[in-house]
Amino acid sequence: MTPSENTSHAYDKKTIALHWLGAFLVFALWAAGQSIDLLPRGLPKITLRSLHITFGVVFGLLMIYRIFWRKRGGTQLAPIDESLKSRLAQHFHVFLYVLMMLIFISGVVAVWYRGVNMFDLFRIPAFDADNKPMRRLLVEIHEWIANGLLFSALLHTCFAFWHHFKLKDGLLERMRSRNSPPQALEN
Repeated sequence: MTPSENTSHAYDKKTIALHWLGAFLVFALWAAGQSIDLLPRGLPKITLRSLHITFGVVFGLLMIYRIFWRKRGGTQLAPIDESLKSRLAQHFHVFLYVLMMLIFISGVVAVWYRGVNMFDLFRIPAFDADNKPMRRLLVEIHEWIANGLLFSALLHTCFAFWHHFKLKDGLLERMRSRNSPPQALEN
């Protein structure tokens, strides 16, 4: 299946679902990551960290599939206009994809390097368990990327609302299902 170019004014259902599932996972994983160290040692902390890692892997696989779908099967829409603003938006979307892949990669590296107890059922062995400064650095890099991704996602949301409420250019309508009736924009 090849991407359809400009055959509609909205993304296909799968692209929309992948977008919102990814957005949900970004926020949920960030919140879980911020909460892990608030828990005392023991099963609750092990469980939350294990869930964070498990859903992080799901997120990474989802992003790989999303990129594949975007290139091979998803609806490809032209920019709203040909302005510098639209070109910057396209570059910002690429930046978001890069951050999403970096957060996945940095998480895998951090888990692999430090090792982790998964659900108190099995252990992922540490690559270098005695190197605590490196373990901490890798976790901090993962945290910095996560904070950058969350901030960028919030900025993405703010710009979407700016398009909808200030510019009234119909940009948000592109994320509606094709079966949903379009809403008229007030001028």
